[in-house]
This record gives sequence, structure tokens and C-alpha cells, in this order.
Amino acid sequence: MVRRQHVTCSSFVTQGMIDFFRDGHHRFLITCYPIGITTKRVHHEPRFPPAQDNPGGAGPVGIIKKLLRPAALRSVPVADDPAHRVPTKFKDAPLNTPYPSVTTLYELFQYATKRFPSRHAMGQREFLGMHTPKIKKFGSVTHRTYEQVNDASLKFGASLRAAGLVASPPKATLDQLTTPCTLAIFENTCPEWMIAALGAFSQSISVTTVYSTLGIDAVVDSINDGRIRAILCNKRNVSLLVGKIQDMPTLKHIIYTNDAIAPGEVVDLPTPPGDVKISSFEEFVNAGDTKAFDVVPPTKDTCAVIMYTSGSTGKPKGVVVTHANVLATTTMVTEIINSDDVFLAYLPLAHIFELVAEISCLSCGVCICYADPRTLTATGSYPIGALEQYRPTLLVGVPKIWDVIKKGAEAKIMAGSKLKRFLVATAFEARARARKLGFDTPLFNALVFKKFSTLVGGRLRLAVSGGGPLSSDVQTFISTCFGTWLGQGYGLTETCAGLTLQDVDDDRTGIAGFPIPCVQVKLVSCPDINDKAGLPYLSTDRKDVHGNPIHGRGEVWVKGACVGLGYYMMEDKTKEDFDEDGFFHTGDIGQFTEDGSVQIVDRKKNLIKLKGGEYIAVENMEMTYANCSFVDAVAGGICCYGDGDMDRPIAIMQLNPVIVKNWAKENGLEGDVEKLKDSKELYDAVMNEMEAIHKRSGLSHIEKLVAIAFVTEHWTPENGCLTAANKLQRRAVIEKHDAIFEQTKKRGIF
Repeated sequence: MVRRQHVTCSSFVTQGMIDFFRDGHHRFLITCYPIGITTKRVHHEPRFPPAQDNPGGAGPVGIIKKLLRPAALRSVPVADDPAHRVPTKFKDAPLNTPYPSVTTLYELFQYATKRFPSRHAMGQREFLGMHTPKIKKFGSVTHRTYEQVNDASLKFGASLRAAGLVASPPKATLDQLTTPCTLAIFENTCPEWMIAALGAFSQSISVTTVYSTLGIDAVVDSINDGRIRAILCNKRNVSLLVGKIQDMPTLKHIIYTNDAIAPGEVVDLPTPPGDVKISSFEEFVNAGDTKAFDVVPPTKDTCAVIMYTSGSTGKPKGVVVTHANVLATTTMVTEIINSDDVFLAYLPLAHIFELVAEISCLSCGVCICYADPRTLTATGSYPIGALEQYRPTLLVGVPKIWDVIKKGAEAKIMAGSKLKRFLVATAFEARARARKLGFDTPLFNALVFKKFSTLVGGRLRLAVSGGGPLSSDVQTFISTCFGTWLGQGYGLTETCAGLTLQDVDDDRTGIAGFPIPCVQVKLVSCPDINDKAGLPYLSTDRKDVHGNPIHGRGEVWVKGACVGLGYYMMEDKTKEDFDEDGFFHTGDIGQFTEDGSVQIVDRKKNLIKLKGGEYIAVENMEMTYANCSFVDAVAGGICCYGDGDMDRPIAIMQLNPVIVKNWAKENGLEGDVEKLKDSKELYDAVMNEMEAIHKRSGLSHIEKLVAIAFVTEHWTPENGCLTAANKLQRRAVIEKHDAIFEQTKKRGIF
């Protein structure tokens, strides 16, 4: 029997009646007239994660229950201190390993191999060369099974032993190593990177990461600091290493990959000194004698990785990370992964965020497919982009990547007629409202959103953003446009990328999540740093700057199983950031929301005091103003600036050529981007949009931009304007555009 209920819908999109249908199988249908259709998810159909099902029931009563029910408590106080908390679900039994029998990364992969021997572990497209000077050409996809990856890794580990490497000490320290027990990896993200790391772990050999975009001086420093005997690199970099071999007396073996080298392409190899050997990755693996060099399992306290930070401020610091540290973070990640998932790997494996993500995926039987950031879409990849090729179900990214995807979708929207743009805007608002209530919009999905889903492969179900704060506009856009959960995670290299993770049933934006199972988080007062209202950040605060109820504010401190030991060979810096009670001081300013989630509101080092004594948060400003349609995220985005000599902030931004051309056409202007960027009309249009963004953003009045300079020369890690992790190098950007910066800065001084 079917029951029908009627309720009036006040949305400007629907402006009509909503019909609720119920049958014996708990199916629910909402039909919105005249153009919107919203369907409740069918309860008996399997769907992951189940926590997202509407606990309030269906129909108008269910909606009202959902709106009125209190937020789920996600963390609880420690010793009745609201500003010191642990996760609710795990407070009685913190989990430090995803599987009871697993205590090291070596054991983790052995466990996965036994469970999934014939399943695809790694996939990679064959690189065929350049289709155009800026577009790479790819062929078919080849896969390695878990058994094949395990076999190659064990042989690689045996060859490391034959090359003179030895096991790391059973218990890691921060002191300089005295034996050749570390493999350096100086290569892009690729299957060989991970196979080499797994091979090293099988022999208790640790890995030192070196960003592939860093210069040779950073490589030399890492080799000498670690007394490293072997390095894995790309074939193109062998000559670079041999040219500096006299400065690296401990380096005796160079192993190269052919990643991103086309068949038939000739890359000359230099003749090394007599005591230095050069081998291809395949030769090195094939030479591995696992009978002569049996496995030497590490302990949970053995150093797994010396992970160098990307160096956005000062010399990169090497964080000493044990096997137990990494496992502690994977415990949380494996809770949201399915064994039939496909993960797209493209971020630097030299970044802890990507390393933990891939290890977590491998532990669950997931297939990891490899690409690079420039080939994700068809704009940098022929015949199709990696997203279309691999059709991932899991994707992690830094805020810049999500912004690029958002801008790509918006460019597709802007290319349509005004009628199509109106339809998309209408559909977007309808779906955003529906998803807030646990519903969806199948008509709009079929007419509008299906066309956009191909941008991310068409079957993305779970996405996580980390490495920095994500704009609320971007988070809402991605979730709505692609119909996937996009949550934020928060962590640092020092915490193995683990600190908090947003719950899958939490659809709020701007939330970093609740503490992961193995950590305690507390907020420590910062009486000398003020918020936008001029009030200090205190752990005793019960209201934030917007009047919302909270459980304290202050610098985020964390301790737990995922927190690394400290900085390699940097005793003073370690004592500064890691205290005697085991807490790591993050330098981020956060607050506990009413439900116990963490929200990052400032960064101590990114707070800049203007001439009048007021503080501005330039990183938050960049995240907000990057939503301007004229900003080209692919080229580097926007760089905001202020200092003690200025009254108000300014910015340098990359102009989006596609948007500028469309704007010029609509406004009857002619000329290329270089000509248009100097026009008053374009400047006024950009400033008007920036002002509109400021009004709805929640930024303070002193964080309103008073002047902007336009540039079109891309900011990249290669020219030093971005770190290897694609974070802005503000000082390098200013130096690169010194003349235009000085002219623009004058407009911020009244």
C-alpha cells in the first residue's frame, strides 16, 4: 500500500508541492515541481558508508528530526578539561594498528599479499612521448598484482643488502646514522617508488625522501646527512648525480627508473667513478637473491622514513618516523576504504600525506593507479586524462587540486549559453539543499551533473582534502557537482599526516574533523595573538569570534602513537617543537566546536600585523580570494601580502586566460590576455568580484584587498614560487615580480 503526504516547499527553485511515497520496502520518493526531482536513498540498498543514511527516517518528519537533532559528539574532554580531548569512539581503547597481528609496514604488506595475491595492486599507463609540447601521450594500462609487487620488493630489498646496505637500528633515534642503513628516493610518484620502499622495509632499511623538484644541493645534503649508500632516481637525473658524486663520498649505487621516458627515447648515461655502480630498476630487481639475503623484519620502533618537509620556511627538516607511527595513522584511513576501491596516486610520495594514503590503500587490497598532476585531465594528457582512464573511487588532494577541478568545471559551465548556465545554477542550488537533508536530485543528475562527473572519472565516491585549509566554497562545489563526500583531514609531517579526519556523516564545511583514534589533542592559550575582534585566543573561551559555542581556542598541541620522534640531527629544533610531555606544537591555532570537532582558524606564522596593529591571516585570505573566477589556480593562484608598513593588504594573482577571453567577448573588448591585463575595465571587473567575495566570506574589514597586480607567468616548484607540495612560496613570488609588487604595495599605504 502506498501512502502519499503533501508538504509545501519554500525553495525558489521548486516553488511547488513535494510528494512523499512509501511502500513496504521503505522506498521514498520526493517529486518537486516544476523542474526539480529529489529522491530519498533506498534504505535496503547497500551503500558505503552506511553512517550517511538518514537516521531521522523519511518524509517531512524525518527531515524535521534531522534538522532538530543535536550534533553527534565526536570527542570528549580529558580529565574534565574541555580544551584537551580524545575521539569519542575510541576513547577507551585507542587503536595503534589496523590489524592485531600487524606491527610494521613490512608485516602490513605481507598481510595484504596473503589476502589479495592475484588482485591488481598497481596500474600505470604506458608513456609514449609528447603529443604536443605541453601534452603527454599515453598508451594502454599495465597492472602488477599484489604477488608480483611483493616478489619485486623482496628482490629489491635483497639487492640493497648485496649493494652493502645494512639493517637500521631496532630503535630509532635522532642522532646521525653511523652505518649505511638508508635508501634515498629522489623520484616522482610511480610504482617503482613504492616497490623500492617496500623492499627497503623488508630488510629493516629506512627510506630518506627527497622531493624530485628540489635542486641537487638538497640531494647532496640528504645523502651526506644520512651517510647514504644507494639512491633511486629517474634516468634523466643520473648525470646530475654523477656530476656531484665527489661531494657525496658515501654514495656508491645509483638505481634509475624509466618513468616518463618514451620507448626508443635516448637518455645518455655518464661513466661513473670506478667504485660507483649504475643500474636500472629492472636490473637491480632481477639481481636480487632472496635466498642469499633472507628478510630482516623491522621492529615497530625501527625508523621507517626520514621524511623531509617541503621547506616552505627555511631549510627542510627531516622528521624521523617509525613503523609504529605510520601504522597508527593508517588505522583511521582503513576504516573508510573498501577492498574494491581504485585510488589515483599523483601527489608526491615524498609528502607524508600521499605515502600514508598509498600504504593504507595497499593494506586493504585497493588498486593504486599512477599519474602526475599535469595529466589528470585531457588538457595535459592524450587521448584522455588519468581521471577518465582510471575512473578512481578514491581521491586525495591538496586544496590547490580541488580548486583546479572546480575551475575546470566552472569553465565548462561558462562555455555554455545563458540558458544552460541558469539551468546549472538552478540544479546546483537544488542539489546542495537536497544533500543537506540526505536526499538527491536524480532529474538534475541525469540532465546536468552526469556531464560533469566525467571530469573526475564518473564513479568517485570518497575524497579527502589535506595539506592546508580548504575553502568552504570549493568544498561545497565539489561535493555538490560530483555527488561525492569531500571531507577535510588535518595533519603534518610530524604527525604522519594524522591528527584529525572529518566524519563521513559530517557535511559541514570548514571543519578539520575529530581526533583520530591514537591521539590526544589540546588547545593552549595564545594571549599575545588576537582574533579579528581583537581578543586573544584562550583555552577558556566558550564563544568564537562569530559567537558560536566552542570548547576553547588556542594553539593545537597533539600527542599519540602517530607523532614522530623529532627532527633528524636537529636537537634544538626538536626541543622547541616537541615537549617533554610528548606533545608536538603544531603552530596552528584552532578551536573545538560544540560537537568536539577541530576547526583551524589561524596559523601563528601566517598572522601579519599591519601598521594599525591589526592582524590579517594571509593564508586564509588566499584560500578565500582564490574563488574568484579570474584567478588561475593551475598557474599558481593568488598571493596576498601585508606588513607593518601597510594599512591594508594587496595581492598578486595569476589571470585565467579562458575566463578573461570570455569576459572580453561579452564586454565587446578585443586583444590577447597580455593586452587586456592592463585595461581598467578588467581591473574593475576583478575588483568588483573580489569585493563580492569579501562581503560573503566572513573576512574582516581589514582583510579586504585594496589593490591587485595581474601576472601570467606561471608559479611552479621549478621556478621556486611553489614548494614541491604545491604550497605558495610567498617571498619567492614577491622577488620574482619585484617591480610590479613595489608599485602595487604603495596602494596599500594610505
